[in-house]
Amino acid sequence: MFEIIKEIKEKKHQEISGELFMVLEKHFLDAKNGDKYIGLKLKDKSGTIEAKIWKNLYHLHENFKEGDFVKLKAKTNYYKDNWQLIIEDIQKVDADEKLKDEFLPKTKKDIEVLSKELFAIINGIQNQGIKKLLLNIFGVDEFFSKFKKAPAAKSMHHAYIGGLIEHTVSVAKISKEISKFYMPIDVDILVAVALLHDIGKVYEIDASTFNYTNEGRLIGHIVIGYNLVKEKLKSAKLSFEQEIQILHCILSHHGEYEYGSPKIPKTKEALLLHLIDTMDSKMEPLQNLQANETNWTESIKILGRSFFVSKNNKSEELTLF
Repeated sequence: MFEIIKEIKEKKHQEISGELFMVLEKHFLDAKNGDKYIGLKLKDKSGTIEAKIWKNLYHLHENFKEGDFVKLKAKTNYYKDNWQLIIEDIQKVDADEKLKDEFLPKTKKDIEVLSKELFAIINGIQNQGIKKLLLNIFGVDEFFSKFKKAPAAKSMHHAYIGGLIEHTVSVAKISKEISKFYMPIDVDILVAVALLHDIGKVYEIDASTFNYTNEGRLIGHIVIGYNLVKEKLKSAKLSFEQEIQILHCILSHHGEYEYGSPKIPKTKEALLLHLIDTMDSKMEPLQNLQANETNWTESIKILGRSFFVSKNNKSEELTLF
């Protein structure tokens, strides 16, 4: 149920009538010929799809907004390596919490198991000040209940309920293993910032709509997370050097200024965090790829390309071009 986008990409539908979607994005845009249209990004349990409204723009525009659940009448269209919908009619649908819970995509992993893994990682940290810092954040029930539910992104990677804790635990576990190859390195700091680097996303993205909050739009998760950790550092009793190393890793984990990073990595721990975070975020969309009859997937947005899936094993063997 609620996997119509997957079915569209499997070419099971040429027309859509009355199916349920959530509106992730909505923009008035100009085509190359000067015509106006509404560009949409729609979501269901199985993924996201682009959509366009060419006719009755201003009338249909009044029917819905970003974050709404909608039913629509549309035709499918394959354009530039991606499926899209050409919408003829669209209407808002009232959605209660039960419907949202059934509709929104969720991690395939057990969130309670991920939670136990996260606290096991914290308990394995040797530096008592760093351990106290982490427990003062993740040990707060109100925060952790939100953290467990949060997606890691709106649509790029781990864009589902529980995506943030899945991504966080993955980055922390990889960090702990990879650090062995690059000694000397402060493993406690590296693992700590692996757990902390994206905590601002709890307040950046609304987990019930997958839309950015006002705080997310105006400040962003890097600065939100930086401020949260800086406040908790006051009671952690770390050295000034340890504090600024932790804060630097949070500020620089996007790696480059053009990717929204306030700073670029200037410590071994910060660079390694950036590389591992990038790897995990780019590999997640390659899980469970859906290929067409020529064995190519649609374009993966975060990577900007399509992928070839081997005929021998479509679920495991990938060749990148």
